[in-house]
Amino acid sequence: MFRFILLLISTSLFAQPGILKVGFDIDDTVLFSEPMFQYHIQQKGLPIDFGWINTHDKDFSIPITPTIELIHYFRANGHEVYFITARPGENGEILANYLTEVLGYKIQKDVDLFFMPKDTLNGIKYTSKHRKMNELGLELFYGDSDTDIIAAIKAGIHPVRVVRHQKSIEPYGANYFGNTNKGDTPKTPFDAQDLKIFYSKSVGVFGESIYPIIWEGPSDE
Repeated sequence: MFRFILLLISTSLFAQPGILKVGFDIDDTVLFSEPMFQYHIQQKGLPIDFGWINTHDKDFSIPITPTIELIHYFRANGHEVYFITARPGENGEILANYLTEVLGYKIQKDVDLFFMPKDTLNGIKYTSKHRKMNELGLELFYGDSDTDIIAAIKAGIHPVRVVRHQKSIEPYGANYFGNTNKGDTPKTPFDAQDLKIFYSKSVGVFGESIYPIIWEGPSDE
């Protein structure tokens, strides 16, 4: 029995690390795509035509360097990486091609890139990403929005919030710690100062970890 216990201890101490299945959101996590959405709104209005959006990342979207480096780190160490976006999937192959160019390895729709539009219940939209997370057996999920964090919690996996650039928070605050552009109601109690506190502690409002590298963003030129 004593030798058996020693064997168990030895095995637990020197076991090789396992393979993680890691998921990433796309917009404001892997790609800074806010210029594309703003261009669409200015030129084409609302609602957003995601068939158009999925074909124009190459023209407007900018890879978020710290996340790209993190993806390369996971893959270099043998872990599996997947992408789950709330965009509808029309022309999704074109987005996959752009990600292939950005990341330097083949990305395929419905293989490692998945489109999971939100569900609507009683007129309110809710995330559906947790279903794909469970199907894939993910263990970590990186995303910038409240719905990304909620989806990971619903899937029972560890959520990590990627710090959204201020140029995205300003026009799109409605799904970031409630709405940090308002900060004046029970539904939206957090403001920009609260963000600094959360960032300094690296823990968000849902208890999620916060990815500590804050991206400097695109040039103003």
